[in-house]
Amino acid sequence: MTATPASDLAPADSSTEQNPPIRIIGLVCERSVELENRLNNDDRLLDDPSVKIITVPCSGIIQPIMMETSLKKGAKGCFATGCRMGDCHYREGNKFLQERLLGKRMPKLKPSVNKHRIEAYWLSAVEYDEFRDLIESFQATVDRVDADDAAAS
Repeated sequence: MTATPASDLAPADSSTEQNPPIRIIGLVCERSVELENRLNNDDRLLDDPSVKIITVPCSGIIQPIMMETSLKKGAKGCFATGCRMGDCHYREGNKFLQERLLGKRMPKLKPSVNKHRIEAYWLSAVEYDEFRDLIESFQATVDRVDADDAAAS
């Protein structure tokens, strides 16, 4: 397995009329929700090009620093998607990621990370509609956090 370069985690300024600025980065296990024919050439969701998808072999390789880097580089939110619990192709990758994000396993998210900007989902390959609903809900949460941050400044 190869590491995901930090440059892939950054919402590069490649916005065009077809591709708005990247707001959300998704780190998605290739064996969870099926994304074939659902991404454009820039690995953005066809349904919502403000969401950039980075596919990984297993959610177990996702480290919290990858999610933190996405936020530091300008993403408004970052989510990870793995297989349903108990159904990980690599046995326990999804469990390891869940424990990292909950602070029960090293490496953990840094305390300074706004947890409202981080999310994780556990889905099977056929649950794309659920995936879209979860992303829409996450975007609404990120919008509320942005509004709260703006009001506080």
